[in-house]
Amino acid sequence: MSISELNHFMTYVIEGWMLFSAGFISTTFIAFVSKRMQEDIAAAELAALQATEQTNEEIESARLEEVAAVSEQLAQTKEKNKQSGTSSVSVST
Repeated sequence: MSISELNHFMTYVIEGWMLFSAGFISTTFIAFVSKRMQEDIAAAELAALQATEQTNEEIESARLEEVAAVSEQLAQTKEKNKQSGTSSVSVST
């Protein structure tokens, strides 16, 4: 094997190694980026779910406050009716 043939062979070996390295680095980078994107999507979904749950708890809280206010108003109305019923005097002739 001559020096010229050895140079050509080593050139092919080095070029092959560079292509392999570039492919490996590219594959690793793509895997890393896709994993980060999946994590970001999962985090966004979790944040949206928590925001929805918080909104649902706020709606439920407002509904419960409204029910309590109506119950209190009904109790006051019932008390007024009870008081006005005892103070009335019926007159029969």
